[in-house]
Amino acid sequence: MSLADIMQTLEHQTELYEQLLETAKEKTPVLVHNDVDKLNGIIQKERKLIAQAEVLERARIQQTNWYFAEIKHRSRLNTLRELVQSVHHPEEKKRLIDKQQQLSSILGELQRNNALNQQLIEQSLAFINYSIDLVIDDPTEDLVYKHPMKGMPGAGRAGAFDTRA
Repeated sequence: MSLADIMQTLEHQTELYEQLLETAKEKTPVLVHNDVDKLNGIIQKERKLIAQAEVLERARIQQTNWYFAEIKHRSRLNTLRELVQSVHHPEEKKRLIDKQQQLSSILGELQRNNALNQQLIEQSLAFINYSIDLVIDDPTEDLVYKHPMKGMPGAGRAGAFDTRA
């Protein structure tokens, strides 16, 4: 297995992660506007990209293992950093370092976008829970004093929804 094959796989991974980053960026305004149909489409696209990313990562690991076996290098973690350290040709090493930095940059930005999207989802869920709590009256939280003899035992909920269903 040659280093050129590994570089080609890394190129494909870079392109794929850039596509994942674009979908994460597409998702943010969709979450803000609560467009569920568009969100479902983006999630489907994202799932396909993630499946492709998993295939490419397995291929990169296998190629790197073969490369290490060819140069008789004992791999501990099979990381890109370890691959860079095993290469001694300056031009190839520089190309690998540049690719490593590019991938790190893309993945860092993807992680930040996903964290933002997760916060938006959590805020949306908190708002939904708050809205539901406003609609459903909780009889255990009486804010006004009621005479104990006027409350009938076994009385039903006063809320609009039957939560027992």
